[in-house]
Amino acid sequence: MQIPIKKTLDKIPGGMMVVPLFLGVLVNTFFPQFLEIGGFTTALFSKTASSTILACFMFLIGSQIHFKLAPKALKKGALLITGKFIVGAGIGILVGKIFGPAGVLGLSPLAVVAALTNCNGGLYASLASQYGDETDVGAYALLSLKDGPFFTLVALGASGLAQIPIMSLVAVLVPIVIGMILGNIDSDMRAFLGSSKLLLIPFFSFPLGAGMNLSTIVKAGGPGILLGIVAALTGIGAYVLLKLFKEEPIIGLATGSTAGNAVATPAAVAESDPALAAIASVATAQVAAACVVSAIICPFVVTYAFKILRDNKMKKLKKLGNDSAA
Repeated sequence: MQIPIKKTLDKIPGGMMVVPLFLGVLVNTFFPQFLEIGGFTTALFSKTASSTILACFMFLIGSQIHFKLAPKALKKGALLITGKFIVGAGIGILVGKIFGPAGVLGLSPLAVVAALTNCNGGLYASLASQYGDETDVGAYALLSLKDGPFFTLVALGASGLAQIPIMSLVAVLVPIVIGMILGNIDSDMRAFLGSSKLLLIPFFSFPLGAGMNLSTIVKAGGPGILLGIVAALTGIGAYVLLKLFKEEPIIGLATGSTAGNAVATPAAVAESDPALAAIASVATAQVAAACVVSAIICPFVVTYAFKILRDNKMKKLKKLGNDSAA
């Protein structure tokens, strides 16, 4: 008996990414021991597996980028990171200015800025590969600068206490660059490697989910869920910038999420400013909830926007055809 798994996943917005990710969350929540039995099972499904598989994915994507397209990828990366930061930091600073350190609706400026100034790189790469082109995925190299507390500290007025993680950027670039070199010197290798890239999406999606837990949503309560919903919509800043610079804007919405490493940001910021230590623990739970919630909502936002844009283009083409016939 045949079960139409692939066709079913294709009907779900971002299904090839969302479904494995959510399964990973469920397994880590209710059967975490499954991820710790060792051997190939742990190597493939535990949260530590996502980095290796994602690195392989970056290599494959790099092989599809022509040298002449590299500047465009960097341009898009700069627009993505700028748009994301402007919206995320803007909301956090606004909350702080109006409501003070305590924040509003149970959300402190620390939690808001920590959750909204970065995005889930794996989720972005997956969505970019489905709804964008090679330059959109290649833009991840520069987008990786948002990792860590740097932009949170900048937004909170403490930029002198942090340094840009240059080596982290280099570490992201190396697989992409090696892939680019291989794909550009041999077109057959480019074709071979390009045929494999989409296969890896569910394989790094599940481990990404395995690093999350539904209990974090319960612990964070309503404020944490609200923060995740807001995070899923912060890609609008990158969308607007891409549109202003005449680039395809949809992929900007793929930055609407919270990165897993953002969970450690409140504590890192509190070490720099002890005055924030009292709210750091609550902020940590809320940011963790935002990671889970935004990772589920963001693909739906991108897919919905993509369908609307596609339908509008088809209507315009149909109208032009009718006008020409008339």
